[in-house]
Amino acid sequence: MAADPELPKLPPGHVWREQVMRVMSPGLGAFLQRIEVKEKLSDDDQFQGWEVVRLKGEPQFWKGVDLRVGDVILRVNGRVIGHYNEAYKVWKQLATAPTIEIVYQRGTQQRELRSEIHADPGAPGSSVTPPPPARPVPPPVSDAGVGG
Repeated sequence: MAADPELPKLPPGHVWREQVMRVMSPGLGAFLQRIEVKEKLSDDDQFQGWEVVRLKGEPQFWKGVDLRVGDVILRVNGRVIGHYNEAYKVWKQLATAPTIEIVYQRGTQQRELRSEIHADPGAPGSSVTPPPPARPVPPPVSDAGVGG
């Protein structure tokens, strides 16, 4: 998300709620016009996520977002997004969410993008601490085969 000259600068991994709302206000359809994706299926045709084919629009919009062509978006704010209605639910929740978390796969590594969302400057609770750097994320552990 591009910097806004009217808002105080935040460190990487932090955004103002106002910036999030500006991206959201045109709607999910407008946002989806900025990113071209295709379904990524496993060898046995199970949905895995959305592979980034192209990041579109002005480059400034994507500045600071560590997504590349070939990355596979697995989850957004903890949810798998297999259908438009799931994407829309996550989209609506971003209006009040405290963070944006995107788990994606790059090559053989799972990684996480995380941005803390801050209220307007000077609002209670808008203090800023640097986030942890992007890091590999271990895959979820399956409960299959575990006795109980």
